[in-house]
This record gives sequence, structure tokens and C-alpha cells, in this order.
Amino acid sequence: MKKSIYFLFILLISCSDVDKDRPANLIGEEQMAQLIFELSIIDASQGFVPEKSKKPVRVHSASFYAYHEIDSLQFNLSSAYYAKHPKQYLRIVNRSKLLLEELEKEQAKQEEKK
Repeated sequence: MKKSIYFLFILLISCSDVDKDRPANLIGEEQMAQLIFELSIIDASQGFVPEKSKKPVRVHSASFYAYHEIDSLQFNLSSAYYAKHPKQYLRIVNRSKLLLEELEKEQAKQEEKK
């Protein structure tokens, strides 16, 4: 009997309205893909030391959020929302991956010109 009550409870929770957790200021899929793309570039460049400089590259998250006119809470809530919606999140991640591949192709073309 207890198992059937737990099963019913879990079933009711899983069938609840999914859009109730949608943040009021949700970042759109296209912008989210762009943000993830830029954050991956920033993450990869952290600690990079250019040849002509002795200082490593550092980008502070506050300047990143200010540039995009968002805050960390909005980004984190949007990220959590999309994580709960795998199909949308997969579209976002795939779009970010395409942007990275396009950047890589552009860089390869520029290297060939040199």
C-alpha cells in the first residue's frame, strides 16, 4: 500500500505544469547559446599569457554580465530552467558548438593567410 501511495505521489509531481518554474526574465535560446559560446572562450583564455605581455588574460564575470546587460542570477536561473528542459538545452548547446566550430574555421583561414 505504501509503495502505491509513493508511486502515485511521484506520478503527480512528475505530471505537474512544467512552465511554473519558468523565470520571469528568462534569457532566450539564441542569446543563451551566444552567452555559453562566449563563456567557453573566456574559460579557455583564462591564464593565457600573450607573447608581448607578462600578465595572464583575466576577464571578470561582472564585466561579462554588465556587457550583456544581465546579472548572474538571471543567467543561473535561465541555465537551471533549460537544464530541466533537455530538448531546449540540447538546441542551445548545439548552437554554441556550431559557433565554436565557425570561429575555429575562421582562425584556420587567418592562419593560412599568414
